[in-house]
Amino acid sequence: MSFANELKRQLLRLRYDDLRQLRARTHGLLRFSKAFGPQKMLLQTENKSVAELYADSIFGLIGLDATISVQEYKNKNGKSFFCATVDDQNDREKILRFFGYGQSPMPVLNLEQVQSEEELGAFIAGAFLACGSMVDPGKSYHLEFVVPDQTLCEALIQVLFAVRIFPKSFARRGSFVVYLKDSGEIEDLLGFMGAGNLGLEVMNVKIYKSIRNQVNRAQNCEFANLEKTISAASVQVKQIEYILKNKGTAFLPEDLREIAKLRVENPEMSLRELGEALGEPLTRSGVNHRLKRLSKIYEELTGAKKQDNPPSD
Repeated sequence: MSFANELKRQLLRLRYDDLRQLRARTHGLLRFSKAFGPQKMLLQTENKSVAELYADSIFGLIGLDATISVQEYKNKNGKSFFCATVDDQNDREKILRFFGYGQSPMPVLNLEQVQSEEELGAFIAGAFLACGSMVDPGKSYHLEFVVPDQTLCEALIQVLFAVRIFPKSFARRGSFVVYLKDSGEIEDLLGFMGAGNLGLEVMNVKIYKSIRNQVNRAQNCEFANLEKTISAASVQVKQIEYILKNKGTAFLPEDLREIAKLRVENPEMSLRELGEALGEPLTRSGVNHRLKRLSKIYEELTGAKKQDNPPSD
């Protein structure tokens, strides 16, 4: 099951003890459906349970006797979607009056009946059931509401601003999208709607990603340091081998013989590891100093241009 479907499943399972919260969720579900007006009242969804909730909420809360049609259709890819429609105009007008939209012109969003944060959370949960979706947080942080017109889009943004959540919006194929990409705001919104456990799941994914990124950075840094060590050691080994081939070990001062032998036999060792392997251990700085002396001897023997041998770990 996708993360979005799991979120909707949890929102569908919420049981409100307060009738006002149930009313608020139904209000959000209807107002943010595909059409909400005297001429047409329609919810379109890929989730059959959401379509059934639409019909059940109208019957249970408003008490209509007329039929509300719920039909299944197939898109061009063969995937099912469901349309719930209030067929009778008198019933549509009764629903509009019930939620405070009976006057003309009809207000964009009437929240006079929503009087607490709990009710507002239920209202937003209903809106999400009607037109919301969310990407699996393991892939990306993205939650959105797709609303049918710009004025309703702006109204939803103001509602979210009121609860300290700050979405952005854009137009897409004749609809308007209100979206969040900040993981913290998504966590807050999920909790506000009543799906706090999924908010915690988003937080856990974020922590996992952070740890994974830290590990990757450490590994990349370690790999870069290893490459640096190997590159510097390669130059040092060639220089020492030249000295030994042309002058022999006895040519070197006693304090350089052991480090020269160790470097040739262990090109992968860092300066710190070389220092620890000596009969009388040396610091990283001390090892680097001796290797630079060997490099200077090589330059004197060959007349080669001085090359800097960077310290490596």
